[in-house]
Amino acid sequence: MKIQSILNTTFAAIALFLSHSVAIAANALSWEQTTIEENADIGQAEVNAYYAFTNTSDSTITITKTSASCGCTIPSLEKDTYAPGESGKLLATFDIGSRVGNQHKEITVETQESGSTQSYKLILNVDIPQLIQLKRRALLWKIGEDASAKDCEIEIHSKHPMTITGVFSKVANDAESNFIFEIVELKPNHQYLLRITPKDASKKTRETCYLTSPNDTEDHLRTFPIYAWIR
Repeated sequence: MKIQSILNTTFAAIALFLSHSVAIAANALSWEQTTIEENADIGQAEVNAYYAFTNTSDSTITITKTSASCGCTIPSLEKDTYAPGESGKLLATFDIGSRVGNQHKEITVETQESGSTQSYKLILNVDIPQLIQLKRRALLWKIGEDASAKDCEIEIHSKHPMTITGVFSKVANDAESNFIFEIVELKPNHQYLLRITPKDASKKTRETCYLTSPNDTEDHLRTFPIYAWIR
């Protein structure tokens, strides 16, 4: 009976020690926030998010690895080792590129704490506005088809009004365009139609065109091609 009591006491002490060690390890790095929400601007190249943390344990913590769920996001630190009570920041740099809409990225931070490996997950949510929405951006005619007009619907972001005044068509060898382009204004600075009519639907044609605007000083509209094909 006495032996059993000693064993129970020993196991309880070990369990308490292990649970206490795990608790210390799990809470070694205290983060000010683990999720950051960012709203990007049109034309913005990258987003920088800073995750501040503090080593709240009694031991020195070493960050052994940082990684992200996408190659477009790069986590970085000024250093890897943090003494008890020391604070630091992790910088996550998100390359916007041609991405639009809501972007969800995860950053994983791995550490050595009290001889064991721990992992932390950070979240970066970025909302990237799209300057314009194009409906039917590829307009197709069959060779010999009736050369009737077809429309591409254009909707401009509500926070970035823009006057669409014309169309630039990219034609091979600088030849004359085989299409007639007409801009129809539905709602000033926000909604338009691009009406495209073939001049001659009897020959194979492939053209790429771009909207033009005096408000587009940074050539953002050149990233929204519209296609007119006869094939």
